[in-house]
Amino acid sequence: MLPTPVLRPEPELEPEPHSRRQRWVVATLGTTLGLAGLIGVAVAAGPGVRPDRDGAPQAGTVGNAGSAPIAPAFDADAGAVLPRHRVVAFYAVPNATATGPAHTPTAAMLVKLRAQGAAYAVLDPAHPVKLGIDLVVSVPDRHAGRDGTYSHRVDAATIQRYVDFCRANDLLLFLDLNFGWSNPINELDYFRPYLKLPFVHVAIDPEWMFPRRNGIPGEHLSNVRASDLNPLISAIAEMPQQYRVSRKILILHQYRGNGDGLRNPFDARKAEIADKRNLLDDRRVDLVLHVDSVGGWPGDIELKTRQYGEWVRGDMDRYGNFRYGGFKIFYWLEARHRLMTPTEVMSLRPAPMVITYGH
Repeated sequence: MLPTPVLRPEPELEPEPHSRRQRWVVATLGTTLGLAGLIGVAVAAGPGVRPDRDGAPQAGTVGNAGSAPIAPAFDADAGAVLPRHRVVAFYAVPNATATGPAHTPTAAMLVKLRAQGAAYAVLDPAHPVKLGIDLVVSVPDRHAGRDGTYSHRVDAATIQRYVDFCRANDLLLFLDLNFGWSNPINELDYFRPYLKLPFVHVAIDPEWMFPRRNGIPGEHLSNVRASDLNPLISAIAEMPQQYRVSRKILILHQYRGNGDGLRNPFDARKAEIADKRNLLDDRRVDLVLHVDSVGGWPGDIELKTRQYGEWVRGDMDRYGNFRYGGFKIFYWLEARHRLMTPTEVMSLRPAPMVITYGH
């Protein structure tokens, strides 16, 4: 059972001068997460996570009476989502409407999600669509807060609402981690009770990750190294064997380029991931490099297409340490110009296996 996380009120965040995306995210969190905190406190007495319902299968016994029990062979590939399916998911910070359509788990949201997934299903019947929610559960803050981590966790009762909603509607749930200054492995471990569930996976956004505590979310650009991410990849790769569930998906958001080939790969102004070539290649986890940049002006589609070609197709060919690409569309922001259609998204090469929609 998870301990009940301690919430703290969120400060109003100011615009970030360095990037269009951070200006939007900071403004959004500053105006909406205060409401999220109040709602979370109101429901904090709700039930905790209940992984036992969907937990590990019980080992049987074989052989003659009196023989030692033999655990059945375990195959993490059995029931794995990738590569058999394509994932279409809605993104959000809970109760923060401007962040994405999954801000509240409702029947109306589910209708829209199913309609969006159906648009991709008809384009590639060979990969049936699995629907999901990409839920930010550790939220970046501009102020250090009580723990000095520049981040806070969504309360357990709110997360449980999403767990129950996804279980009831056969959805995947991605726990999206935005670490700030917190210890990444400690943060991942906090959410392990949820990750025992077969339909719960992980997303990581390095944009809000400052492992050397050399920047503040919303004020500075981040630069992370493979050595910061590889322990997380390893820990998630071990979970299927530990919990007797199918192989996990790990979405790694990429908003800016990587430093491979740069004179100074640690310059946050030029690179988000310093040495992408050194990311751990562990076949026990399905690593998805997910292009997370934001459009909304003439030429944005061409730019995002080029980024996908460089960060997914190009890096996949160069480094061979991941096998799946992902892509994000922003309904509200990108509609200022024109939304990419599912046909256009599917024309990217390789076709994205995880497609998410925010606002």
